[in-house]
Amino acid sequence: MLSDGLRHLQLRVTGGTVLDGPVRLRCTLTGLREIDRKVLSLRRLCLCCRLRRMPRSLYAPEPQAGRWIDKLRAVDAANAGASQRDIALALFGERRVAAEWSHGSDCLRLRVQRLIREGRRMVRGGYRDLLA
Repeated sequence: MLSDGLRHLQLRVTGGTVLDGPVRLRCTLTGLREIDRKVLSLRRLCLCCRLRRMPRSLYAPEPQAGRWIDKLRAVDAANAGASQRDIALALFGERRVAAEWSHGSDCLRLRVQRLIREGRRMVRGGYRDLLA
């Protein structure tokens, strides 16, 4: 397993050991069903060898990361005494809050409440679910 703490690349050794010194790598790509994933792994390995670090460009960002950050920012602000409107201003900006906060829809206010609730769940141990 090669890793920089955020990204990883796993090599499967089918014979011998990589602990005894230099090794010769041979790559066998079989099956069209998962060929894209296998080629991506090979590209990551090649670029890792060339750059001497994990290639960030070949790892897609976690799609939920922005929402996780919003949850934690919302719960931190709520714990510091910020109002729901202040939290909305920090997360979504003045223009959006001015347009949506008091104009007949509770959508933005409910979203802030949901972020705070889910953020508190994460803080109480729900973050462990992210590791599964």
